[in-house]
Amino acid sequence: MILQLHKRKMAIAGMLMTVYLVIHMLTNLSFFCEDSFSSFYAWYNGSIVRWLVLVVMAAAVGIHVKAAVKIRKANAKARRIQYTKHDKFHIPAPLVTVSIVFLLSFILVHVFQTLNFDSENVYGELQQLFQSEIMVLFYLAGLFVLMMHLSHSLANVLQTLGKTSVTCHAMVWVAVLLLSGGFASIPLYIYFVMP
Repeated sequence: MILQLHKRKMAIAGMLMTVYLVIHMLTNLSFFCEDSFSSFYAWYNGSIVRWLVLVVMAAAVGIHVKAAVKIRKANAKARRIQYTKHDKFHIPAPLVTVSIVFLLSFILVHVFQTLNFDSENVYGELQQLFQSEIMVLFYLAGLFVLMMHLSHSLANVLQTLGKTSVTCHAMVWVAVLLLSGGFASIPLYIYFVMP
């Protein structure tokens, strides 16, 4: 019963973060129209909305991580013997842990960077940030880990809902690839196309 409660909390927080990611990606795509991008972020950074979103997302990440840790501990206690055979690709638990720590670090770095942007010139700040090869690679690595995490999580949600068909899982991959591609298009465009 308690495990189910943690799973629900983790799923609700995860869905909230996924909705935010879609909105964030769509607003970021306005980068390709400098006036729209600058107008939106001038309003966003100058209003209370930015801080409300930040607080809600910080709470969602906290709830999601705390529930995940509790679920993982409960699963570890319940498993008396290690599985010796897997019918599908298996990622070792330490690698999953490292990827989650990296993803959290990526989110924190991204938030601190954007909070330190000149709110009057977000377009220029972003352009300057992604002139750095290291920042482009770091951002793409973060997006890759996010993509893997999202695809796994959304597949689990579908399975819980009884949607186990190949078509449903293919739709998850398409959605996750579109989301990641939308985010990746900006640093790639800045680094390879912009002067």
